[in-house]
Amino acid sequence: MIQIKNLTKDYGNGPILENIDLEVKKGESVVIIGGSGCGKSTLLRCINHLVVPEKGEIWIDGENILAKGADIDAIRRKMGMVYQHFNLFSNLNILENIILAPMKVAGMNRTDAIAEAKRLLARVGMAGRETAMPGDLSGGQKQRVAIARTLAMHPQVILFDEPTSALDPTMVDEVESVVRSLVDEGMTSVLVTHEMRFAKKVATTVVFLAEKGIYEQGPPSQVFDHPQKLLTQRFLYRSRMLEMELDAANLDLFGFGSALRAFLQRYEYDGKQMKLIPFLCDELLYPLFHAAEHPAQSCSVRLLCSETGTRHILQFGFRGLDGDPLCEPYLDELNLRLLKGFSESIESIKHADGWKVCIQM
Repeated sequence: MIQIKNLTKDYGNGPILENIDLEVKKGESVVIIGGSGCGKSTLLRCINHLVVPEKGEIWIDGENILAKGADIDAIRRKMGMVYQHFNLFSNLNILENIILAPMKVAGMNRTDAIAEAKRLLARVGMAGRETAMPGDLSGGQKQRVAIARTLAMHPQVILFDEPTSALDPTMVDEVESVVRSLVDEGMTSVLVTHEMRFAKKVATTVVFLAEKGIYEQGPPSQVFDHPQKLLTQRFLYRSRMLEMELDAANLDLFGFGSALRAFLQRYEYDGKQMKLIPFLCDELLYPLFHAAEHPAQSCSVRLLCSETGTRHILQFGFRGLDGDPLCEPYLDELNLRLLKGFSESIESIKHADGWKVCIQM
């Protein structure tokens, strides 16, 4: 369906992509992962001819879109693209957003376009919202409408450019379930995402971009469970890690708790792990930073999530703290017992710069 040969893209400061070769077969779901700035979105935009590479060939269903005289508009009609930020027309209601392209571009009559739009809205769980304006919808709802709008043109392949990155964590699942249903039905897709759990579930092939090219690729069981190359191993390890700094001068425990919950929701978790978070904020961190004598001034936080959904590791490093953070005057015996009830294990360790608390969730 898609064949890329020797593609190179340079924005003027050296190539961001160099000598890329990639094939996407009909019915495949190719997921592209990699660090920020590695060229994931650029590669999608080259496929859709939104960005023109310096050299190479891009074949879509047997036609080279970079060839002189290629009918770009006709080739583009075979592809749909779903963007990070929805790109709905804010002055049109949901129905009008969906029927616009089928009527203006494909020449469909209004009656048929409306019937098709209603069918697609039902497919993405938005039936009955035809007259709603984009401003009345949540981010997840807007993205589902954007997917319905893409499907209205009956594409042979859909390009997804981080479709959940602009969403609140509570809305990610609703969009991921729609994308996954399309893949399960055999829709050819190329998807850029930073959600590794989702990538592992939806991909037939995973492509890891690094060092200006395709650094490693293969089935998700290989790339995620048995990566062969060092940079892939490091990237996947870092993608499961959240690191933060807490400072007494501008402490925001509500924001901290929200960040922990959002990160955990990208992986498997249970109710006990979520209940632990407010308890940590209220009974461990708050007393430590507000102690009458010798309060903590700063704290490094590292959360490492496992792929299995259990035994996530949460570490706090309190620099300059004299006393054990799991003992009086910071944490009393009752709250320590409660904290242990929410976690698999918890221990404090004295080191040269202060104290470290390790919690296995």
